[in-house]
Amino acid sequence: MFQKKNINIADINTDKIDTIIGKNTTLEGSIKAQGAMRIDGNISGKIEVQGNVIIGESSKIEADIITDNISVSGEVTGNITVKNQAQITSSGKVYGDIEVQNLIIDEGAVFEGKCKMNKKSNTIEISEKKRENK
Repeated sequence: MFQKKNINIADINTDKIDTIIGKNTTLEGSIKAQGAMRIDGNISGKIEVQGNVIIGESSKIEADIITDNISVSGEVTGNITVKNQAQITSSGKVYGDIEVQNLIIDEGAVFEGKCKMNKKSNTIEISEKKRENK
């Protein structure tokens, strides 16, 4: 009846990560990037990534995040807008609202905020095309 999908964006091959922000790094301001990004440091500001974002256990983020997919193992204070899937791992903490299509919260994770679940964009497009053809 219930099937667990074994999708975990934290398992991304590290050779395919385009940007890494190390744990001894602190950034203030806006980040715009494409591809996969791993953050182990501290950031305050805004993060926009067309691709996947991995928030490591040692990271502390005070920023609004917009991305395709995200895995949070550290601490995020701010709103997160995700096109596809968000995962908060057992060590992850999110203090803010999440807008997402699929949400996975592991046992032991912390999530304080509201969640808005979006429908698949493909489903919406197909439904609109069916109406146009009638």
